[in-house]
Amino acid sequence: MTPPLVSVITPAYNSATYIAETIASALGQTFTAFELIVADDGSTDDTVDVVRRAAAGDPRVVITATSHGGAAIARNAAFRIARGRFIALLDSDDVWMPNYLAEQLKIVEACPGGGVVTANALSRGGDLDGRPIWRSTTGLRTLALHDLIVEDNAVCIMSVFRREACERVGGFNPEFNGNEDYEFWLRVANAGFGIVQNLRPLGFYRRRPGSVSSDEVRTILGIIHVLESVATRSGPLERERDVIAHKLMRLQIDLATAQLRASLGRRDACDAVLRLKDLSELRGSVWLAIAAKLTKAWPQLLLHAYGLRRSLRAS
Repeated sequence: MTPPLVSVITPAYNSATYIAETIASALGQTFTAFELIVADDGSTDDTVDVVRRAAAGDPRVVITATSHGGAAIARNAAFRIARGRFIALLDSDDVWMPNYLAEQLKIVEACPGGGVVTANALSRGGDLDGRPIWRSTTGLRTLALHDLIVEDNAVCIMSVFRREACERVGGFNPEFNGNEDYEFWLRVANAGFGIVQNLRPLGFYRRRPGSVSSDEVRTILGIIHVLESVATRSGPLERERDVIAHKLMRLQIDLATAQLRASLGRRDACDAVLRLKDLSELRGSVWLAIAAKLTKAWPQLLLHAYGLRRSLRAS
């Protein structure tokens, strides 16, 4: 049998609610020379049964299974049996437009030095419903390693890349569960592969409560962990250590802000006061320092101010 040009890799963990639509979007592609490898990550629901029904006997759909260990392990298991010259990533709750593969392959084959072509996508669900991940929606943009550090969302999970990129860097690192894709892109860029943004939206990126990406504090902590790790690597990343250090300082402020929001959302006044103090010190803000001192004496004042602000925004 002739190997497919593309291996589509879809890790799935308890994805029965969404994965049928995901598979339908893959099987409905205008480009057809692909295999779809669904890597079940130890699901405890009927994900595998849903996949079999959605595949409807299509021989391009392959199911592999691992014990529950996260998306990185599942993707690596799929990659080990992948036969394609190109790898395409499709998460189990996302959806491609019918021309996704055709458009992405056209670009990646025209850019011999480019290892990765990543596409824009429209958000589905949440406060950003209907909005693209990146504001610009036309043209191509070549990313430097510097861009990936400054813009941690510069590469969307909806990406197509040459299999040599994965072979060169050794796949996804399970240590970075939830941010394993960001760490992977940084290693790929550090290995010398080019990355191109296709700014045209070619899919739908689902945003839903309870997903890893919806936890702001966890996401920021994950990005910090990734950057602290890659800062120790040799190669082009060595020249970006000042940029990484500056980004980490910025992320500490973002983390304190997210932790303050989380405390206020839980109506934990005492913890919110501590987070406000941390934020005032990181920002070096006199006004925040004054607010921290006032609310230390009257913690409920902070909750009242937060509630008033939300009411005014809603009105």
